[in-house]
Amino acid sequence: MFEIKVVPEVNNDKSLTKTPDSVLIIRQIKKSGNKAMRSGLRKLEEGLVILDINKKFIDARHGKAVINYRFDFISPEDKASADEELNSRALPYLLNFDLANGPAGLYAALILAKYGLRPIVIERGPEMSQRIRDTEAFKEGKAKIKPDSNIQFGEGGAGTFSDGKLYSGISSGLKDYVLKSMIAHGAPSDIIYDAHPHIGTDRLRKVVTGVREEIISLGGEVRFNTTFLGYKTEKGKLKNITVSDKNGIYEISCDNLILAIGHSSRDTFRALNRLGIDMQSKPFSVGVRIEHLKKDIDTAQFGFDSEYSPDITPAIYKLSVDTKTGRKLYTFCMCPGGEVVAAQSDDRSVCTNGMSLRARDNVNSNSAILVPVDSKDYGDGVLDGIKFQEELEHKAYLAGGSSGKAPSVRYGDLIENRITSKFGKVEPSFMPGVTSSDLSEVFPEYILETIKDGVAQMGRKIRGFDDPDAVLTAVEARSSSPVRIVRDPETFQSTTVKGIYPCGEGAGYAGGIMSSAIDGIKCANKLAFSLLDS
Repeated sequence: MFEIKVVPEVNNDKSLTKTPDSVLIIRQIKKSGNKAMRSGLRKLEEGLVILDINKKFIDARHGKAVINYRFDFISPEDKASADEELNSRALPYLLNFDLANGPAGLYAALILAKYGLRPIVIERGPEMSQRIRDTEAFKEGKAKIKPDSNIQFGEGGAGTFSDGKLYSGISSGLKDYVLKSMIAHGAPSDIIYDAHPHIGTDRLRKVVTGVREEIISLGGEVRFNTTFLGYKTEKGKLKNITVSDKNGIYEISCDNLILAIGHSSRDTFRALNRLGIDMQSKPFSVGVRIEHLKKDIDTAQFGFDSEYSPDITPAIYKLSVDTKTGRKLYTFCMCPGGEVVAAQSDDRSVCTNGMSLRARDNVNSNSAILVPVDSKDYGDGVLDGIKFQEELEHKAYLAGGSSGKAPSVRYGDLIENRITSKFGKVEPSFMPGVTSSDLSEVFPEYILETIKDGVAQMGRKIRGFDDPDAVLTAVEARSSSPVRIVRDPETFQSTTVKGIYPCGEGAGYAGGIMSSAIDGIKCANKLAFSLLDS
């Protein structure tokens, strides 16, 4: 393995196209004085060695960007042998019913379909093209929000309308499998080696539909606009589930159910609680979306605007500070060159999230800034966290003028405890629009004071983060599930009902696209092994 450092080329020509990583590496090796690298390049050009990028990451710790590449030279024979071995590793997967609402359910179904088990996928929302139309119509103010077709619900789940971030802190050999599967279904190939891989919402939609088509081609079935209502048991074992669709309410015989419902299925959480499944309240976080000009974040991190380099992507950040309130404030789901989107799922709430396209070429960069909360803040009941989320989102709805617009404020005005009369250089991107508001009408004092102090401290880590013109838009309340559906750590089955496999972010066992997909695969494998053992 070799490592080289590349200083990005910068000029004032915004029409420059991005340089492919392979071209950039070869160009830098030619300039390099490293004899081993130059020798390797000669062999590459002679067709004797294949250049395989191992990892790419940007080092901006000192206010100047340097691209770091780690790569391997692999002989064609060795690569062919390695590919053959990888393809021959048939991960043994299984299932005979799957409830899906995102990457966890989708990948569980894919694995089970590869086993020949013909899973039935239940999706409460519509297929992708209809979901996009409904979401865009609400965003543009042309239609009311549809409860089952929005940023949260529909084919692919909430992650489909995000940045398509795939980096995760979990350690799992399944990461490469998920990445290669996504590439096979239309994701860009650089996600396999980028240290912070992202697909982009526009490309991720194609990946999701591609996975769905493979599930169907392998004998699986996908039922859209079908809502899970509950289940019945016999002697502690799952017997059937109840669902509803346009034809009414009916039962499906089912002795194995992967329950991958997403973190916003509040009606389903309540139904499960009534049925007596073992659930626990779980800590989560709430806050706002903060927006800066992308060029300001780029300049603070890199020393220049990424628009003027063909070799670099817009700057990302990840920050966490301890505040004078005794609580942490941290950034989450940072979307460079993105937009703040409406993530509510009913017409009496306002909730925000972040989204970026593959190009990440919008004017603003945004991130959630969040304050952790737990039962001390909202109560000891299993569903009290959900109630707390709903109250914040309804207060945001009222503060935004009861129209679906979001309450928003300049950071400088928040510090001075005044309502924004005019936004400065940063214009809020939230659609269908924002209302200048007093955020004390939305948040309790401890959250608002944590945000005020925390942003000031973050400004000492990234120059300009505490810019008075930075825009804060409320409320971000769905960073993770407020409950955990308890499962046995060995079998992954519910501790209450044998045959139910709580799965993914909604069940409290993942956070993000990658970890959710991996948890879906793990649940599918656990189910498969249980069938093999029986």
